[in-house]
Amino acid sequence: MKWYVLTLFLLVGFVWSASAQQVDSRLVGEWETHDGPCSPCTISIQEKGGVKFYQAGSTIEVIAAQVTPEPGVDIILAGGGKLDLSLTKSSKSLVGYYTSATQNLASKQPVAFRHK
Repeated sequence: MKWYVLTLFLLVGFVWSASAQQVDSRLVGEWETHDGPCSPCTISIQEKGGVKFYQAGSTIEVIAAQVTPEPGVDIILAGGGKLDLSLTKSSKSLVGYYTSATQNLASKQPVAFRHK
Protein backbone atom coordinates (compact mmCIF):
# COMPACT_ATOMS: atom_id res chain seq x y z
CA MET A 1 0.00 0.00 0.00
CA LYS A 2 2.81 2.42 0.84
CA TRP A 3 4.39 2.14 -2.62
CA TYR A 4 1.07 3.22 -4.18
CA VAL A 5 1.18 6.42 -2.14
CA LEU A 6 4.84 7.00 -3.06
CA THR A 7 4.09 6.41 -6.77
CA LEU A 8 1.13 8.79 -6.65
CA PHE A 9 3.24 11.43 -4.88
CA LEU A 10 6.01 11.13 -7.49
CA LEU A 11 3.52 11.31 -10.38
CA VAL A 12 1.83 14.43 -8.98
CA GLY A 13 5.24 16.04 -8.42
CA PHE A 14 6.31 15.28 -11.99
CA VAL A 15 3.13 16.71 -13.50
CA TRP A 16 3.39 19.80 -11.26
CA SER A 17 7.01 20.48 -12.29
CA ALA A 18 6.27 19.91 -15.98
CA SER A 19 3.36 22.34 -15.93
CA ALA A 20 5.39 24.96 -14.06
CA GLN A 21 8.28 25.14 -16.54
CA GLN A 22 9.88 28.51 -17.07
CA VAL A 23 9.91 29.90 -20.58
CA ASP A 24 12.68 31.96 -22.19
CA SER A 25 11.52 35.56 -21.66
CA ARG A 26 11.97 36.28 -25.39
CA LEU A 27 9.14 33.82 -26.17
CA VAL A 28 6.63 35.30 -23.73
CA GLY A 29 3.85 37.40 -25.24
CA GLU A 30 1.57 37.57 -28.27
CA TRP A 31 2.73 36.37 -31.70
CA GLU A 32 0.70 36.91 -34.90
CA THR A 33 0.85 35.62 -38.48
CA HIS A 34 -1.10 35.86 -41.72
CA ASP A 35 0.89 33.02 -43.34
CA GLY A 36 -0.41 29.65 -44.46
CA PRO A 37 -3.95 28.79 -43.39
CA CYS A 38 -4.20 31.75 -41.00
CA SER A 39 -5.89 35.06 -41.46
CA PRO A 40 -4.77 35.90 -38.82
CA CYS A 41 -3.54 33.39 -36.24
CA THR A 42 -2.23 34.39 -32.83
CA ILE A 43 -0.19 32.45 -30.28
CA SER A 44 -0.08 33.60 -26.67
CA ILE A 45 2.82 32.22 -24.62
CA GLN A 46 2.85 32.76 -20.85
CA GLU A 47 5.88 32.79 -18.51
CA LYS A 48 5.08 29.42 -16.97
CA GLY A 49 4.59 27.63 -20.29
CA GLY A 50 0.88 28.09 -20.93
CA VAL A 51 0.06 28.42 -24.63
CA LYS A 52 -3.15 29.62 -26.27
CA PHE A 53 -3.90 29.63 -29.99
CA TYR A 54 -6.44 31.79 -31.82
CA GLN A 55 -7.46 31.60 -35.48
CA ALA A 56 -9.33 34.63 -36.79
CA GLY A 57 -10.25 35.55 -33.21
CA SER A 58 -11.64 32.11 -32.27
CA THR A 59 -9.86 29.97 -29.70
CA ILE A 60 -8.47 26.68 -31.00
CA GLU A 61 -7.77 24.11 -28.28
CA VAL A 62 -4.08 23.39 -27.67
CA ILE A 63 -3.74 19.66 -26.97
CA ALA A 64 -0.05 19.87 -26.08
CA ALA A 65 2.68 22.51 -26.09
CA GLN A 66 6.37 21.98 -25.39
CA VAL A 67 8.97 24.71 -25.06
CA THR A 68 12.14 23.67 -26.89
CA PRO A 69 15.77 24.59 -26.12
CA GLU A 70 16.41 26.51 -29.41
CA PRO A 71 14.38 28.47 -27.93
CA GLY A 72 11.10 27.64 -29.59
CA VAL A 73 7.79 25.89 -29.10
CA ASP A 74 6.08 22.81 -30.53
CA ILE A 75 2.28 22.91 -30.48
CA ILE A 76 -0.32 20.23 -31.24
CA LEU A 77 -3.80 21.61 -31.91
CA ALA A 78 -7.22 20.01 -31.60
CA GLY A 79 -7.99 18.22 -34.84
CA GLY A 80 -4.36 17.21 -35.29
CA GLY A 81 -2.66 20.33 -36.66
CA LYS A 82 0.94 20.81 -35.54
CA LEU A 83 3.29 23.82 -35.31
CA ASP A 84 7.08 23.48 -34.92
CA LEU A 85 8.49 26.97 -34.27
CA SER A 86 11.89 28.44 -33.36
CA LEU A 87 12.82 31.96 -32.34
CA THR A 88 14.99 33.87 -34.84
CA LYS A 89 18.35 35.32 -33.78
CA SER A 90 16.83 38.81 -33.75
CA SER A 91 14.07 37.52 -31.39
CA LYS A 92 11.46 39.31 -33.52
CA SER A 93 9.92 36.23 -35.17
CA LEU A 94 8.94 32.65 -34.45
CA VAL A 95 9.50 30.72 -37.67
CA GLY A 96 8.92 27.12 -38.62
CA TYR A 97 6.31 24.83 -40.10
CA TYR A 98 2.61 24.09 -39.82
CA THR A 99 1.37 20.61 -40.65
CA SER A 100 -2.37 20.15 -41.08
CA ALA A 101 -4.09 17.00 -39.85
CA THR A 102 -5.33 16.42 -43.40
CA GLN A 103 -1.84 16.64 -44.96
CA ASN A 104 0.87 14.04 -44.84
CA LEU A 105 3.89 14.86 -42.69
CA ALA A 106 6.05 15.57 -45.74
CA SER A 107 3.96 18.59 -46.79
CA LYS A 108 4.75 21.19 -44.17
CA GLN A 109 3.75 24.83 -44.75
CA PRO A 110 6.31 27.48 -43.76
CA VAL A 111 4.94 29.98 -41.26
CA ALA A 112 6.36 33.04 -39.47
CA PHE A 113 4.83 34.65 -36.39
CA ARG A 114 5.82 38.21 -35.51
CA HIS A 115 5.86 39.60 -31.97
CA LYS A 116 2.89 41.94 -31.41
